Amino acid sequence: MSVSNAILLLKAIDDDSMLREEIYLCKETDQVITYLKSQGYHFDMDELEDAIHYLHVKCQTLEEAQCLLHKADWLRFLMFVS
Repeated sequence: MSVSNAILLLKAIDDDSMLREEIYLCKETDQVITYLKSQGYHFDMDELEDAIHYLHVKCQTLEEAQCLLHKADWLRFLMFVS
């Protein structure tokens, strides 16, 4: 279930610019996690990594894979900011 929340978040980042902005405004890892949980995205870092790997193998083009990995790197960076 939590992996599916991470998958939904990775997909929602493309469609919801307000979500991206709110995540980016968080100053610390705890704020990012609290905000994501308040939006219904409950997962830990291992589940995020599982979601990234799951979506990566489903990519049909190099561009699609690069876009996914770019989002993944951005989320990893924000999740480790302290």
